[in-house]
Amino acid sequence: MSRSSVKRQYVWGKALCFFSLVILVSGASAAQKKCEETLRVSTSGNWPPYSERIGSHYVGLEIEIVELILRDAGFCWQYVELPSSSRAFKQFQENQVDLIPAASFTQPRRKYAEFSIPYRQEVMLLFTHKHNQQSMLSFTKVTSSDLLESFGNNLIAVSRGSVYGQPFADFRHACEDCVVETNFAHERFNLMNKKRVEYAIEDALTGVYLLQRPEYKDTIKPTAIRIYENPIHYMLRPGMLTEKQLQKLNLAIIKNSQRIEEIIEAYHNSAN
Repeated sequence: MSRSSVKRQYVWGKALCFFSLVILVSGASAAQKKCEETLRVSTSGNWPPYSERIGSHYVGLEIEIVELILRDAGFCWQYVELPSSSRAFKQFQENQVDLIPAASFTQPRRKYAEFSIPYRQEVMLLFTHKHNQQSMLSFTKVTSSDLLESFGNNLIAVSRGSVYGQPFADFRHACEDCVVETNFAHERFNLMNKKRVEYAIEDALTGVYLLQRPEYKDTIKPTAIRIYENPIHYMLRPGMLTEKQLQKLNLAIIKNSQRIEEIIEAYHNSAN
């Protein structure tokens, strides 16, 4: 299959299957104090180990943290399941979503959103097929020239709508045909399995969880190359919260910082 046909398959054909959204109300409200506000929170039903839908409930690392923080800050929540980051941002800008978890701060986003203080760190790692014979260089600091020199003749699968830092943005601008967008991590790993792409950029913990699956553990490996590492925030619809409410949200993050670390550590330990 040609490079252009692979890209068209995922940009036009595959994405159309996932444009429905599911809205589910959390069952935790009975144990909550009276809510100041109910926030519509974007989530994914297929983002292990951060968020997965099991029946009518969501579970995962990101779910545990967002419910911990919102409950402590006095908010109720309603989940809006969306197929990709780009779809979540579109719904956000159309006032269909109030809060997006795990959001990177960027100046363009700041024009249409408010941000909480950061609550955890994100690491985006490069993965490849074990049969890939290309020399795996380790960059202490990734630059666009490094990426072009090392991967300019290869296909890299990425998450639709996600941020990977300025060096990768420059690389993508210089080599648009090098990048294939998909909605879900398992799609990116499937493309590597079938050798339709040489690499995928994935959240490091998500990659570790996927490598536990029998269809991936003997064929895909992580590299030492960190494409992007940065703090992440809650992204909030402007005007949704008063200044006092935003302060309560930020204070809840600070107050629960140790508990957040414990939740993250538990998921890392279960992946090892």
